[in-house]
Amino acid sequence: MSRNDKQVKQPANGDFGVGDTGEQTHLVGFDQERELTGRMGEEFRPLTAMDMVVFLRDRTGIYLSLEDGQDAETSDLMEIVLQEQGLPPECEDIFSLWLISPLLELRLKKHHRPFSLVQQWDALCATYTDAKVEDIQRDEPVLIFQRNVFYPKESEKQITNEQILCLLYHEAKYNVVEERYILSQEEYHRLAAIQALIHLRHFDKKEHVLAQYRSNLEQFYPEHMYRKPVHLPNVLSVFQKNKTAKITCEEEFMDRHQEISRLHDGEAVDKILGQLYREYLEICWQYPFYGCAFFQAETARPSGKLPLPWNSSFIPVWTAINTDGVCIIDQGKDEVLLAIPYTELSWQLKDAETEEDVSCLYLQFLVVGEDGEQMTKLLQVHSRQGRMMDALIESCVKRKLLERQGQGHEHGQELDEVDGPGGDTGDSFRKVTNRLDKLTLSTYSTAGEKLNGK
Repeated sequence: MSRNDKQVKQPANGDFGVGDTGEQTHLVGFDQERELTGRMGEEFRPLTAMDMVVFLRDRTGIYLSLEDGQDAETSDLMEIVLQEQGLPPECEDIFSLWLISPLLELRLKKHHRPFSLVQQWDALCATYTDAKVEDIQRDEPVLIFQRNVFYPKESEKQITNEQILCLLYHEAKYNVVEERYILSQEEYHRLAAIQALIHLRHFDKKEHVLAQYRSNLEQFYPEHMYRKPVHLPNVLSVFQKNKTAKITCEEEFMDRHQEISRLHDGEAVDKILGQLYREYLEICWQYPFYGCAFFQAETARPSGKLPLPWNSSFIPVWTAINTDGVCIIDQGKDEVLLAIPYTELSWQLKDAETEEDVSCLYLQFLVVGEDGEQMTKLLQVHSRQGRMMDALIESCVKRKLLERQGQGHEHGQELDEVDGPGGDTGDSFRKVTNRLDKLTLSTYSTAGEKLNGK
């Protein structure tokens, strides 16, 4: 029976968190229930228990067999996962269940029924993506246990449980390799070295040869770190002859593995796994996009002096949102274009007027000119997932405000803004240099007057 035979209901708009991923695995057991669902919307109860798998970011799965599985809520499945994995109760706050496919990523709320959402998957993809009909029909979600986007980074830094750190490490590693976390080259090498010690153990010159590192680069690095550059035409190659040969990624990788092995010489890796997980995470924690939900979007490309005919007028971007702020990441160039904390941000959503249009999220933020004058810049981000982005930003701001108000009471003061005492939000955003020259922006005075020529 094909996916077209499943019952499709129109989803409630703006009720999910969303992004995109490359996962390919099927949600085991849900096909059994589809065979009991008729084309005319008449549903029947399954005669046997429903089998399903909840996947973890370390590529393992928890196999479940549930009576009345079609009625199971997210909270029920979370309880089973925690029991099966022997995880402490606080993991209910640290992690969430997500439905993830190559086209769409949804964070499930406690009352959601995963089976029901799988039955609506075609409608969800049609509403929240620009995918073609044939791609939507082939798309299949998987159920994944991963970090809760609302869990504060400051709270995560206090975690000492090795099992929890391991789960967070594997998720961070996934985001690094999938080019969602944009770091410096030096940091990519440091992360690869930590990962090598965890998975390859101490360097052994007989076992660990250059060819092995070369063949495994995709498991340790994002693609832009090792892909070969386009060769210069022969007419220009003469200018390259005197250049010193650049060390390859695999050579640097092997050197870093040797270095970290010497640093931990005589230590059993199994005894220091918790320390290594934390070292990996500490590098990622420095950045403002850590723990974000990622949304597919696009923004207008600035008009250059020499426009190239093969360049699109729009830049495909990730809109990355977490409890601290919003980041805009160029998907094609693996570059952070903008990182703005909520303390400097205001936003508004303009809904699509027709089915062909997409919604537009306006992001307005404060900047200081070269003459010290304060002004605001306005960026337009276009996406079919605009309602989800708007809902997530609003939820994060409300949570941040409640958190700061609570801290204000402790310090004997009232706070009516998102910022407040404590935290390292500012430090993480200062880690990134905004590339405003690569964005199409409108400029306004702090009084709201549009400024020309800026």
